[in-house]
Amino acid sequence: MPGERPRAEERLRVRVAGRELELSHLDRLLWPEDGLTKADLIAYLVQMAPHLLPHLRDRPLVCTRYPDGAAGEGFYQKDAPPGTPSWVRTWPYRTREGRVIRFLLADEPATLAWLGQQAAIEIHPWLSTIRHPDRPDWVVFDLDPGPQASFDLAVEVAFWVRRVLEALDLEGFPKTSGATGLHVFVPILPEHPYPVVTEFARRVAVLVERMRPDRVTTVRAVARRPPAAVYLDFLQNGLGKTLVTVYGPRPRPGAPVSVPVTWAELERGVDPAAWSVRTTPARLARVGDLWAAAVARRRSLTAACRRLGMGEAGCRPVPDPVGPVGTRSR
Repeated sequence: MPGERPRAEERLRVRVAGRELELSHLDRLLWPEDGLTKADLIAYLVQMAPHLLPHLRDRPLVCTRYPDGAAGEGFYQKDAPPGTPSWVRTWPYRTREGRVIRFLLADEPATLAWLGQQAAIEIHPWLSTIRHPDRPDWVVFDLDPGPQASFDLAVEVAFWVRRVLEALDLEGFPKTSGATGLHVFVPILPEHPYPVVTEFARRVAVLVERMRPDRVTTVRAVARRPPAAVYLDFLQNGLGKTLVTVYGPRPRPGAPVSVPVTWAELERGVDPAAWSVRTTPARLARVGDLWAAAVARRRSLTAACRRLGMGEAGCRPVPDPVGPVGTRSR
């Protein structure tokens, strides 16, 4: 990125890790209350590329773009938009209805810079890769505090989730959501299809709900949830469902970022608002990539499924298909 900011109407051609791309409207405020611009978003994404890319590589992306800034109207982007550079990798996926979606893939810093140019504040990767698109390698639990619940209660519920997972000989890794809640990710081998993983997550969530029914709910309908409870969302484990990427910004005041944390940090107490586009790089320099440890701890879900009584058919790993489910376009 150049040292001198261009005027908002100027277009600038830059090179990022060997790729040439055009940037424009770099002075456009994406977080107006914080004085953060599109240039700041691009600079953050490029700076974080060594930490972001390993967790995005080969995963279809769903982006939320905010051309008028975080306070404006956003829209989801699944299909590669017109004008996508030829060097940006995409992956065609055919839906049940026969529609082909060209999902974006991010495997180099220039792609992240281009996403920043698109004002893609939120980046959501699939829970599976294009190598095994129908078999996730993560189980996720999204802990969303109700209007009368607190982040501290979400932390308490996260520890209950951890207790159930440990009883099943599995390990959960927490990260802040970049908003008011927490995510607990469980690294697994890509052995089971999405419906099996979703059913596993449902059974874990129900066990946690039974532990503290006054504080945890799995009820999907917002109007029926107790306002002082934490919603334990297990349905994010479905095919195509996503959560914001680790180290990903959010379109909220303060430009918060979803950041991995340790259980020890949660026990001591954390302020999720402390980690933002401005402060997250310094945290990474200090503690390193905590998510890399999670990726390295993938385990089979088979034994845990059996312990939860899911039946032999549901627990059996699925063999690799003879042919690919989808193909890369470039």
